[in-house]
Amino acid sequence: METTRTFAILAPVPEIHLPSGLEAIAAQLNLDEVTNEGLPKVAFGSMAFEVIRKADELRKERAVEVLIYASEAQGDQPLNPEVWWRARYIGHVPSRNGRYPGKSMFRPQSTAGARPTWAIYWEVQELEKLKAPIAIASLQGLGQKAPLKGRFVPEDPVLIEYPFAAFVAISRQAAADRK
Repeated sequence: METTRTFAILAPVPEIHLPSGLEAIAAQLNLDEVTNEGLPKVAFGSMAFEVIRKADELRKERAVEVLIYASEAQGDQPLNPEVWWRARYIGHVPSRNGRYPGKSMFRPQSTAGARPTWAIYWEVQELEKLKAPIAIASLQGLGQKAPLKGRFVPEDPVLIEYPFAAFVAISRQAAADRK
């Protein structure tokens, strides 16, 4: 699936669900369960259905880069929030009575036993932790003239201008790691 470069998504996900999401992906690889383009996926819940629907409208069947802010993090947090995770958004599904309607293997194990009340579940592939953080203050809201405030902490997904500089740095780091 081609990835759009017209915008990206900045989304908060509770920190506990991110490593658990990686485990869900690893488990799918072990089961040879595949999804779109043969890649495993993980689904996160949200009440921000309007933002996600707008993303679907703008993306035109392409994947969207997602920068993930680890919310509800343990330990000391930097004064100016940073993004340490990324993924590719591939779509969403409406919840069924607040629950994910797909297979449980696509949900982080850390969500088991929770009583979800989500409106939608947004699905991502290629979830990974970044080698270096991206300052949220370096990002710009979609259609906005100025970057996000220095201490802005996303509480729901936000559409942002595609951060070319950030993704160039991520690509260079990935290339260096392959050498």
